[in-house]
Amino acid sequence: MQPALSGLWDFSLELYARPGVADACLHLQDTQAINVNLLLWCAWLDTRAIALDEVRLHSGRKRIHAWDEHYVVPLRQLRRRMKAEFGVEDAAIEAVRAQIKHAELLAERQLQLWLEILATSWDDKPEINRLTDWHNLRFYLQHMNVTEAAIAQILALFGSQSACAN
Repeated sequence: MQPALSGLWDFSLELYARPGVADACLHLQDTQAINVNLLLWCAWLDTRAIALDEVRLHSGRKRIHAWDEHYVVPLRQLRRRMKAEFGVEDAAIEAVRAQIKHAELLAERQLQLWLEILATSWDDKPEINRLTDWHNLRFYLQHMNVTEAAIAQILALFGSQSACAN
């Protein structure tokens, strides 16, 4: 039985609900293949002063790859395809889409749980001011070749780390 952690998920919900954040994340997902769950994980690690490096980022990506590829992404594609094909006027179809979205969110929550468990297995002891503002978030986005302008936009939307700390 897995532990019932919720720090990353709760953090993600709060951050994602901020004005402009969801749109910016989805834009990066759709145009630059950014994994929004990894993006949020990086930000969450930043608020805990847990530094990512190539090895840790790779282990996080490896841990969630199959689940994301086989479950999260197909559910998202199905939900989006239904909207494109049928629009949003048919209440019965919208009810099906809502159930698919619910399943997609549950799959993302499981993915985030695995990322949180992975990070809690590391032996880091957070140190105050050890990381520069959004070090991990910037590291991931630069690793994915996101432009500095897009990075600056997401950092501005995310605000200061202290405002996000749980």
